[in-house]
Amino acid sequence: MFVDSTPFIIALVVTFCFMICVAIWNNINAPPPPQKAPPIEPGPSRTREILARFSEFYMNLNPQGETIFDTGILPDPKQHIVHALYVGFDESENDEERLAIERGIRAIVTFQERVGEEPIKRKISETEKALSPSLNDENGVETFNAKFVDDEEFIKMATLRDQELELHFQHLKIEIIEE
Repeated sequence: MFVDSTPFIIALVVTFCFMICVAIWNNINAPPPPQKAPPIEPGPSRTREILARFSEFYMNLNPQGETIFDTGILPDPKQHIVHALYVGFDESENDEERLAIERGIRAIVTFQERVGEEPIKRKISETEKALSPSLNDENGVETFNAKFVDDEEFIKMATLRDQELELHFQHLKIEIIEE
C-alpha cells in the first residue's frame, strides 16, 4: 500500500486541528443556554387579591339597609370580582369559606349599572318609620349620602339585583335562603 505514510498523517492532523478550531469557534459564538424560569414566589393569587380588595372596599363602605350602588365605584371591574367569587367558591374547602363567598355574592349584586354617582335607597313613609325605627336608619355611620327614590324606581333596580343574585346562585348551585 503506502510506502510513506507521512502525507496521510499530516492530512489527519490538519483535519483534526481544523475540526477543533471549528468546535471552539461554535462554542464561543453559540447563544447562551435558555435560563430556567424563576421560581414562583408564594403569595396571594390574583383571585385572592381581587376578593381582598372588594372585601375591604365593601367593609369601608359600611352600607346600611337596602342601598343600591353604581358599579363605577368598585375597586375592580364587576365581572372580575364576580369571576373571583366563582373561583373562590370552587376552591373553598369548608362551609365557612362558602358562606363568606355567598355573602360576597350578595354584596356584589348591590352594585348595578346606571345608578349614578349617589347610591339609591327606597323612600320610607312616616308609617313605616313609626312601625320600624331601625328600617333604613340614618344614624350617621354611613360613609356616603344616599338619594331616596320612589318605590317604583327602587323596585326596578331591586328586581335587577334580585335576578342577578338568583342567576349567580343557580350557577353555583347554592340554595336561595331569604334573609
